[in-house]
Amino acid sequence: MPLTIFSSGPDVQSIWDEYVVQHPCATHCHRWAWKEVIEAAFGHRTFYLLARQADRVVGLLPLVWQKSLVFGSFFTSLPFLNAGGALADSPEIERALVDHAIEIVRQSGARYLQLRYRGQCGLDLPVSQHKVSTMRAVGPDTDAIWKSLDSNNRRKVNKAMKSGLSAAPEGPAALGDFYELYARNMRDLGTPVYAKEFFAAVLRAFPRASEIIMVRRGEEPVAAALLLSFRDILEATWMCSNWDFLSLQPNMLLYWTNIRIAGERGFRWLDLGRSTRDSGTHKFKQLWDTEDVPLFWANWAPEGKAAGDLDPTNPKFQLAVRLWKKMPLGISKIIGPHIVKNLP
Repeated sequence: MPLTIFSSGPDVQSIWDEYVVQHPCATHCHRWAWKEVIEAAFGHRTFYLLARQADRVVGLLPLVWQKSLVFGSFFTSLPFLNAGGALADSPEIERALVDHAIEIVRQSGARYLQLRYRGQCGLDLPVSQHKVSTMRAVGPDTDAIWKSLDSNNRRKVNKAMKSGLSAAPEGPAALGDFYELYARNMRDLGTPVYAKEFFAAVLRAFPRASEIIMVRRGEEPVAAALLLSFRDILEATWMCSNWDFLSLQPNMLLYWTNIRIAGERGFRWLDLGRSTRDSGTHKFKQLWDTEDVPLFWANWAPEGKAAGDLDPTNPKFQLAVRLWKKMPLGISKIIGPHIVKNLP
């Protein structure tokens, strides 16, 4: 039976999401709403490829085209997120979708294509494996989970609460406080920050699957997380804290609150987000009795062109990080969104 692949329009949103919901390898990154978020917040052109046989959807592949003078032109599925590679009924259909994407990249003259997979990638392409998601099993018996934690973790969580910190879900109303924490945290790490409108668009797009958790000392925000859910996984997609309060252990309280809420709401897993393998952040997450899920980022580039991410060991990259850390926060919030929208 012949296979038809086309770049979908808004009239197929419902059948797109129906396929995502039933496919066993789907993630929240595959949901149609990300197309609307990325187009609205960043202005990028998207190609949402749908494969059909007769009247039945048999595969899909979301693509985002990023272009800038500094970083060049490239396609990602999906940027800013941990997954988004092709979903298909068979390896043959998946390969057909990828071949169609490669043809789009060729015609555009872009530098490369990156397909992000959560777990094993079966494509015959060079694959980067330096990123991992860190997963923590959860359940409804939060007392049992608490007792299973390392005693040092429990001690630090108790210290946070005895120091006057409290943590609770607050929803979209806390976006302003979340963003101020996140922007400062990113500046202190030497990383350009997303625009506030990006997070607002995420909360609008996923009203029943998104949540902001705030850690406060009185009314003052000291740590926060923006959570997204899909199936039996609650993902702490973006987390941040005010380093001035690190001695009070706000991160420990934030992580424990995420674990507790995930269990109480019936999820099986808490995804603590993406980390570079063996980095300090990765090792901190491993303190919570976690499992690593490798992220496979498959890359294709035309002959003579290089594919891949920014190399953090590059001296020019390190210089940019050091300079960014010294930038006034207000300026970083103005300049950062124009840079980060085009980062690989």
